[in-house]
Amino acid sequence: MKKYLAVALGILLVMGLALSAFAEDKPEITLGGKILVRGWYFDNIVVPEGEDEIPKFGVVPGKSTSQAFYSTNVNLMVDAKISDSLRGMVELETASGGSANSGLWYWGDSGRGYDSKPNADILIRQAWIQYVGTGLMGVPAGIKIGHMPISLGEKQFLNNERFGDDAILLWVDPVKEAHIAIGTVKLDEGELNSHTDDLDGYVALATYQWDKDNMVGINWVWAHSDGNCPSVWTVDGEGNIITTPAPNVDQLNFHNVGIHAKGMIAGLSYAAEADFQFGKAEGIVSEDGEFDLKAKGWAVYAKLGYMIDPINIRASFAYGSGDDDIEDEDCKEFQTLQGPDYGPTARLVHYTQIYERTVRTAAVNAVLTTKPGGNTTNTGIANTTYYNLGIDVTPMPDVSLSVDGFLLKATKVGGWEQLLGQDVDVDKDLGWEVDMKASYKITKNLSYFVEAGYFKAGDFYKDVYGDDKAVTQLVHGLLFTF
Repeated sequence: MKKYLAVALGILLVMGLALSAFAEDKPEITLGGKILVRGWYFDNIVVPEGEDEIPKFGVVPGKSTSQAFYSTNVNLMVDAKISDSLRGMVELETASGGSANSGLWYWGDSGRGYDSKPNADILIRQAWIQYVGTGLMGVPAGIKIGHMPISLGEKQFLNNERFGDDAILLWVDPVKEAHIAIGTVKLDEGELNSHTDDLDGYVALATYQWDKDNMVGINWVWAHSDGNCPSVWTVDGEGNIITTPAPNVDQLNFHNVGIHAKGMIAGLSYAAEADFQFGKAEGIVSEDGEFDLKAKGWAVYAKLGYMIDPINIRASFAYGSGDDDIEDEDCKEFQTLQGPDYGPTARLVHYTQIYERTVRTAAVNAVLTTKPGGNTTNTGIANTTYYNLGIDVTPMPDVSLSVDGFLLKATKVGGWEQLLGQDVDVDKDLGWEVDMKASYKITKNLSYFVEAGYFKAGDFYKDVYGDDKAVTQLVHGLLFTF
């Protein structure tokens, strides 16, 4: 009862301060939010036998009964623009059972039977203050501090937009076309009175808008800890997984440098990114003694699009490096920061609806994730190569439709063959996937949508898990915004 009272008082306080400020300075106060109701259907996804073993943990394609349920997301937002220089935002979102990685409640999951309230808390998704001034010598400069969605470039490496991070960002615009920023992000705090279980991120970036349609940028992320490499795990001589809580390393210094571009030339839209990783986790303990794990991952991404009214034709390609030898001291798999290993109902779709969102990916050595042993899903393009063709069409003003086809490959399979600990060859073929999205605007602020996917699992899943069933997934719902 106390926590709900505290939330209610907090909302009243924010709104009271907003109204007070409105009376004095006439700022722009925006009250808004959304209600998102979705129905979910999954067919042929299972947790395989040996689910307590980290290499096999997760949901994979396999023969099973179908699953269907409904959920609701509620977001409430206060955006206070006090002046052209000062702005603050608070966004509240529902969460099933108080989970920090949930944004919804499941219908009927009250724990108390019928005629009861949903099993949902209201948590803060965003809460930040932003101030923009003239800075030194009249150059525009700003600061943003609080909890906020974080992403970089084309989001291949860092994409924490679903639930956000606590961060401090500083920036300056030396000329109209250029933007330079630095920041610090708290990735993992651990115990408040200890620093050996913290994980901190430091960011620097620069972008340049070389004309109204085209921009280029570069960014650098340094993940540092004096004892916490989130998913450190080693393999003993018998192939068993050993995990240890923080402090589990002497020091972690991981670096990702990304170069990206985006725009349109002669009617052809494009986006591209290349990421290169270096640094190391020092002093990882194994049965053979301590060793250093060196980051050597890399990734490339490219996308093209061309509009032949009313159809937009798209093609994209992504390559995230993999590791053929996970027992040496080189981590060649592309590392990603895409958020924790939460389930498909909480995850944003970046490319595929099923492979990326629902089933265990090809990532084998996800060192920087928040799960011991590494995320099983939500790993972006780690150890994944994909080819994509897609179209977008608007047959009438209130209807939009898109269809995408994906061919998916594991970049490297040697690490998987080592994990299986037996004389087995693992195929690189992850399978192919076809996704469809459709949206109909019923009226202002109300839309109905359908998202459907079909994933034909390839021989990779058969070799690793003994099954390659096709997965079907369907999501439909109503989105009401206000």
